[in-house]
Amino acid sequence: MSGNVPNGWREVRIGQIAREVSSRNRSSADIPVLSMTKHRGFVRSNEYFSKSVHSENTENYKIVKRGQFAYATIHLDEGSIDYLKNHDAGLISPMYTVFELSSADIDKDVAFRNFKRFALSGRFDPYSNGGVNRRKSILFSDLASFRFAIPPLAEQRAIAEVLGTVEAAIAKTEALIDAIAQTETVLLKQYFIERQKSLLWSRVAKMGRWLSGGTPATGIEENWKGPVPWVCPKDIKAPTVSSTIDHISADAAKALALVDPGTLLLVVRGMILTRSVPSTICTVRCAFNQDVKAFVPNEGVLPAFLKLWFDINEHKLLGEIETATHGTKRFPLERLNAFPVPVVTRDEQVRLVTLAECCQERLRSERENLSALRSVRDALAQELLSGRVRLPESIIARHRDKAGQAA
Repeated sequence: MSGNVPNGWREVRIGQIAREVSSRNRSSADIPVLSMTKHRGFVRSNEYFSKSVHSENTENYKIVKRGQFAYATIHLDEGSIDYLKNHDAGLISPMYTVFELSSADIDKDVAFRNFKRFALSGRFDPYSNGGVNRRKSILFSDLASFRFAIPPLAEQRAIAEVLGTVEAAIAKTEALIDAIAQTETVLLKQYFIERQKSLLWSRVAKMGRWLSGGTPATGIEENWKGPVPWVCPKDIKAPTVSSTIDHISADAAKALALVDPGTLLLVVRGMILTRSVPSTICTVRCAFNQDVKAFVPNEGVLPAFLKLWFDINEHKLLGEIETATHGTKRFPLERLNAFPVPVVTRDEQVRLVTLAECCQERLRSERENLSALRSVRDALAQELLSGRVRLPESIIARHRDKAGQAA
């Protein structure tokens, strides 16, 4: 690798800049238990899993202190590595490896980004032990011999500043997406709560009718050649004409229920509905299988409004499903037909659907922005951390000046 070291950089081994530490919780101190995630790094275990999943006896758990690194010894190839920033100390499973930087010439953020990049790219794989995928143990003693190039400290800090700016934009966009989604839900729920006493209620069955799907004979090859999309639960998020959706012949479709664009499709298979209630407004004329139902509304009822009501009251539907199926059988359609729905004028339906659509359009836009920001970050990190692209001297000089003033 020596011949590929950028001008002014130096090649180091991990063992030259870091050392393993292993401090156990022998005193059973009141320290939060943490878990390691691939995307969010360190998180409080009970908050991430919504319950306690760790052992009650944490005396053998390792202590990781602020600024120290930890990685999942058997999941490093998935990028499960971070350094502690938000707590003075935390407890982690004995299955993790803890280490700390031993050189003042290494910026923690740049070191972390390098470790993460190498882990995800598979460059640590030759140092692993074990022959089963996802169970390759990488000990720090083996990792210590890994070599990589690193710039002077001022350039490291400049790189960290640039990448940190992009990370801050990503965090703000993620927060905005969460806020929009929560605001939409709160506004719609609040509308129905405030109007609950004044609204009339009806059953789903009185607002339209359900059509049941089916499957063409699988043994007849000709049935599976044709222009008609055949929608299954896996396609329900966005049933459009695409290579991911099976198609059937027009003759096979005649024996099944066909619906026009704009129809509400709902998955009614018990095992799926115990976790969520997938639904969509189809965008093409299509047929659908037996685990999907289509709702054909009466005049004056918008399918999009009914979908909105199902989405808002998903937890109630899940309760109905759990009672009816016990998580093992198909959900009886008569239970869905009896589900209460508010009788709202068409104008109000349009207003509510428009509000939801505006929120969803903004969410789509912000998610596209988020995807673009992440692509920029990944590309910048790859180029800056490898030295293929160097920052202007004017940016690096600011950090050199800061170091001089601090001294």
